[in-house]
Amino acid sequence: MPEPTHLVHGIRVSYFTRKVTGYLDHKGIAWELAPSVGLNQAAMAAGWNGGIPVVTLPSGEMIWDSTSIICHLETVHRDRSVQPEDPTLRFLDFLLDDVNDEWFYRHAVGTRWLVEENAAAGSLDIAREALTEIPLPFDEVRSLIAASMTACLPRLGTTPDNVGAWVDESLVPWLTAVGAHVGEHGFLLGSRPALSDLAVFGGNAAHFTNDPWCLRLTQSTSPGVVGHTHRILTPSRQTEGTWFDAADPPDSLIAVLAEAGRHYLPWVAEATVEGAATVTFESGATATIAATDFLREARGILLARYLEARSPQLDDILERAGILAHFADHTAQAGTIPDPRVPPRPADNRPYPAGP
Repeated sequence: MPEPTHLVHGIRVSYFTRKVTGYLDHKGIAWELAPSVGLNQAAMAAGWNGGIPVVTLPSGEMIWDSTSIICHLETVHRDRSVQPEDPTLRFLDFLLDDVNDEWFYRHAVGTRWLVEENAAAGSLDIAREALTEIPLPFDEVRSLIAASMTACLPRLGTTPDNVGAWVDESLVPWLTAVGAHVGEHGFLLGSRPALSDLAVFGGNAAHFTNDPWCLRLTQSTSPGVVGHTHRILTPSRQTEGTWFDAADPPDSLIAVLAEAGRHYLPWVAEATVEGAATVTFESGATATIAATDFLREARGILLARYLEARSPQLDDILERAGILAHFADHTAQAGTIPDPRVPPRPADNRPYPAGP
């Protein structure tokens, strides 16, 4: 009999599904895809509230939340670890993972449904797999998905009036900085993939190097990101590699960290205290976005990780990137770090009120 597989309930063009499957491929863990757009009745009965993917373990137990899934599986499958041992690098890994999960999802969903070419491709890809859960005519399913996803965009802060600013003033600078860094060093924290690389990969494989308009944008502004995506797509070609020396991180990593402070960290620091905050782009475009309970909890966990890892070395790196105050001045908001040994089944698993 073949070895037991991990069943991944999600879709191929889902940001967080691709993050998890990229990890499983990197680790050489057998898995199968069970197409799902969020209507998994068995998972709902177990307490899941709809954010894909869900992973059914070989034992039959279901777990969810992409970062939590990976952290849990790291305690079981220890070879080819994606988490640095060094506490400074480990915190930076969680920080970059957080930025990808809680911020660039907005750009991904916005460009998919506000760019006509992307919407045509995305609705086709999602509807094709959604037919396993929605037994309706294909064109009807396609229209339902497009309408549902487009309707959620204002809650994410992306609108026809400001999507250009999201792309030109946030996404492109991020892709440029990441591409320059991984083009030189291979991955975010050295010459081997980290958790944050899988987070970047998820967004890229599902959206920024997949959706046709975004793929051309990424190729033209950041070929290093395309190369990074291809490296993670072919894990058999990856060598074990090494992590950076935390005492001497490259300037290109500092530049990537600085991008987190361009819009995301100021917004999340305010929104998780005040309930909402306004992002003001350099062009004058704005987006007022409310925090969610999920976001407040994620912010509390990251601040707890900062307190756990805090040292003069870490603070110096964050200061060089211009982002120290977003952590050092907010430690009162720190929450509790989940135990990764416990199979994760958080009650709140939807970062934003949106679909795949």
